[in-house]
Amino acid sequence: MSPKKSFYFFFFIASLFSVLSSFAPCYAEDERIEIELKDTAPMANPLKYALGDAEYDKAIKSGEYSYSGNLKCRLCHRDFFMGRKKDLHEHTFKKSVKKHRKETRCFPCHSTGYGIESGFTSLKETPKLANVQCEGCHGPGSKHNILGAKGGFLAGTDKPGTIKKMCQACHNARWDKSYKDVNAAYEVYKNAEAAATLK
Repeated sequence: MSPKKSFYFFFFIASLFSVLSSFAPCYAEDERIEIELKDTAPMANPLKYALGDAEYDKAIKSGEYSYSGNLKCRLCHRDFFMGRKKDLHEHTFKKSVKKHRKETRCFPCHSTGYGIESGFTSLKETPKLANVQCEGCHGPGSKHNILGAKGGFLAGTDKPGTIKKMCQACHNARWDKSYKDVNAAYEVYKNAEAAATLK
């Protein structure tokens, strides 16, 4: 084979390999989606998983906690709010659930507060709570939003263990590709710009 033909042959093989490799994650992801949709276990509820049944039931039944949407967060935390625009969580509903919008099993981990009163119900009814927003990690923000209030979150920064459990409710054995070390990811998420670099 001439050098010129050899070059074109290897170029073709390399290109073909590159194209096929790009499809591999899609097949793997589709397989996990199929497994998830066939799963008969209860749907994820990150807040309940993080708090435990008793604390969760007490908080939610109290009527003191409701979801506000991240536009409220922007009022006082503008830098962090703007930094999170690059974060994959901020786009997870549109990117990951677009083809499965009728599959409510996907909603608890791709929206904010699904399954909880005042949380996400649908794109039509509660579009402001699509994606994993600030309250997706911290829980309902109504008490935090009271003028002058500090804290007020069920999973606030004063409770790092609870926040990490919120992460692990969705980033479980089946959906573990987002990060390898929950403690390292938690430290990175203290900086919104750095969080956008997580793989």
